[in-house]
Amino acid sequence: MGAWFLLLFLIALGFLGARAVWPAPRVWSAADPLRLAAAPAFGFGIASGLFFVLRILLHLEPAVVIASVFAALAVAGAVAWSRARTAAPDASAPSGSAPVWLWILLGVGVLMAFLTYLMLHGAAPHGEWDAWSIWNLRARFLFRAQEFVSPFSSAIEWTHPDYPLLIPSVIALLWHAAGGESTRIVGAVGLLFLVSAVAAPFYAVRLLRGSGLAALCALSILGASSLVRIGASLYADVPLAAFIVIAGSFLVYGLEVESAGMGPVFLTGLAAGFAAWTKNEGLLFCLSLAAAHLFSVSAVSDVPRRMRTLFPLLAGMAAVIALAGYFKIRLAPANDLVNASNASIIGVRIADSSRYWVTFWAFVSESLTFGSILVPPVIVFSAWLALVRLRALLSGAALLPIVTVAVQLAGYFAIYVAAPNDLDWQLNTSLPRLLLHVWPLSVTGIFLISKDIFPVPPQPERRAARSK
Repeated sequence: MGAWFLLLFLIALGFLGARAVWPAPRVWSAADPLRLAAAPAFGFGIASGLFFVLRILLHLEPAVVIASVFAALAVAGAVAWSRARTAAPDASAPSGSAPVWLWILLGVGVLMAFLTYLMLHGAAPHGEWDAWSIWNLRARFLFRAQEFVSPFSSAIEWTHPDYPLLIPSVIALLWHAAGGESTRIVGAVGLLFLVSAVAAPFYAVRLLRGSGLAALCALSILGASSLVRIGASLYADVPLAAFIVIAGSFLVYGLEVESAGMGPVFLTGLAAGFAAWTKNEGLLFCLSLAAAHLFSVSAVSDVPRRMRTLFPLLAGMAAVIALAGYFKIRLAPANDLVNASNASIIGVRIADSSRYWVTFWAFVSESLTFGSILVPPVIVFSAWLALVRLRALLSGAALLPIVTVAVQLAGYFAIYVAAPNDLDWQLNTSLPRLLLHVWPLSVTGIFLISKDIFPVPPQPERRAARSK
């Protein structure tokens, strides 16, 4: 039971931490559903940082780490309570609602995704290859070992010992609270990341564009069956996708709703940093997001505000990237892409024009079959935008998710071309999951730039009361 209580406290830590940075009145506020949707991811990220510093670096007892979580929860709660006294109310969502049939369809989709996750996790409670050979294996090292050298040894290079530690450290911490290696706890963590990957864009679009487009956004994200399947396989790709879409959603909200202040922007940087602490691809995402933040502007007048928000964005990233950087420099062996022994091979492959052609067609082919959807998403969303059209007043902030995804995919393309491993093997084994990283953010971006197809119903005119 201890692990389940700790799991709830981690969600509370994420929520109160978000409210401490981005305050709101003490009563339930309009943007609190968005904060709550991201709370599991933020809570897990904070806990993993505490575990890394206190347990791995300082070798303190697990009880001290658990106590530090409760201390962080108390501090976050106190700060959130104090700042709530002077906080302005959150901007309300646009009026109007989605039709009943759309809510029913979304409810069916969520239920099917939940039952599918339970079924797949029940059939493979230890996850698939990457789960038990990398993430859960490293969690077992951190849970069982008295020293923290073996998990990062180049002698077990096949486990990718250079991979960051957000997922393994959270699982190890919960196992310490449980007193054993519970697969149910691992499954619950995976499910919560999946929930955040769908709920955060839903509430962000609902706050910015209304309930109708929000419901369509969530339903579209769930339409890729691979999202649930990879999530139930306990791979780190769905947690990474969750942090990516949380970062993109918070940043668009912070830029479009100026009254929110810099809180959402700092939380954006924090989520991006946690993405880098989840998988190596998260480091590329930090660069992609920073570049998109600077260049996705629709007018020259946007530039000064973008420059003002750059500091809190980078500050949030730096708070977590410092952990990842220390781990990479002091503990982990070199990644195969940056290993000095592979430098000459990488140079030769960059000069090989055939690799660009093979990689390009692999991207095209995978984009047409992604998610095991009957009609390719590229065709669906192209038809959607052609029929619905873009919003009349399209801000640079609304374009930011699409620009971020484009930069991220360009980075993936360059990595494939330069990778020292066999190209066909690399593409076949990883490309579907790399596209999954940006799938929720891509869908969110599509609906942020789309015209609303659910018009706001006319409000009845108020008549003055007749005097008797």
